[in-house]
Amino acid sequence: MSIASSANTGRLHFTATAGQTAFTVSFEFFDNSDLDVYVNDVQKTITTHYTVSGGDGSTGTVTFGSGLTLNDAVTITRRIDIERFTDFSAGQAINRAALNTQLDTLTAIAGDNKDRSERGIRVPDSENAPTLTLPSLSTRKGRVLGFNATTGAMENGPLIADVETLAQVTADIATLGDIEDGTDATDAIQSVAAVASNVTTVAGIASNVTAVAGNATNINAVAADATDIGAVAAKATQIGLLGTADAVADMNTLGTAQIVSDMNALAPIAANITAVADNTANTNIVAANISTISQKATVSKPPVRSKPREKPPIPLNKSRTRNFPIFISLYFPVPSVIFNPCFARVIYRPRHCVRAIYMI
Repeated sequence: MSIASSANTGRLHFTATAGQTAFTVSFEFFDNSDLDVYVNDVQKTITTHYTVSGGDGSTGTVTFGSGLTLNDAVTITRRIDIERFTDFSAGQAINRAALNTQLDTLTAIAGDNKDRSERGIRVPDSENAPTLTLPSLSTRKGRVLGFNATTGAMENGPLIADVETLAQVTADIATLGDIEDGTDATDAIQSVAAVASNVTTVAGIASNVTAVAGNATNINAVAADATDIGAVAAKATQIGLLGTADAVADMNTLGTAQIVSDMNALAPIAANITAVADNTANTNIVAANISTISQKATVSKPPVRSKPREKPPIPLNKSRTRNFPIFISLYFPVPSVIFNPCFARVIYRPRHCVRAIYMI
């Protein structure tokens, strides 16, 4: 039995149809374990997932236990263990069938190795004495593979993390390239270059810029109050006065609970306070004479006099020998006047009426 080179490529690729189970192995193999079977890049296990028929130096079939899904990728490769299982002793007749099987196996192994080598990284046949030794394990961990700029020998490249970061900004780099070479009609890069010194200044306060960016909400709130802020700025002189140590001390005093309570009590009479404030000149005069005002306020009121005691009527002259009784009733309004015709005397009786009897 011979193996044609066209039948000695131990690799097959299939695209499954819906529910397909059987796949033909068109290259020769010798044992069921010579085959490796993959579905969608996942290696399957013989007996568990599939069975094999044929082989023993011929083609065969791989049959799955359940139907595959439409467009599943199926790969079947051959991997023969490198071993010699036939021994030809000197002086004995050669078993031609055994010899052919051994030669076919060696040919298949050579074909498998060729398949694997062609799938690896190779140096062109024309290159003289290439050096393709990998750097040591401890130095190449976490790095990409590079090649020396002069000798072309393998060497450690940059860190994988750095390369991944660069890959993430590839689109941005391409955009910048388009801006620079004119693909995008803009002068953005040139405009930035014109203010390079400002960019450098901002870069020197990058931490502050980051802090401001983290406080964007408050900054937006301040921007919304720009009018009020402008009004406050116009009062910069007054605000400066409030910033003195004395003003701060006064505000601390005003901020106490007792003072706040007093101010709350004064608030309802604000109009009266304003009136007093508008008449400060008179207020100052009163304040300057406060001692005199106090003295005047302590002067005693004059005592209230009681009702004057009424004097009795003046008696008539008892020495007269002849007395003529005369009854005189006189009513006078206040002030009252009583007339005595004998003595021609007038008696005043103020604030009341008088009734008198005289003897003549």
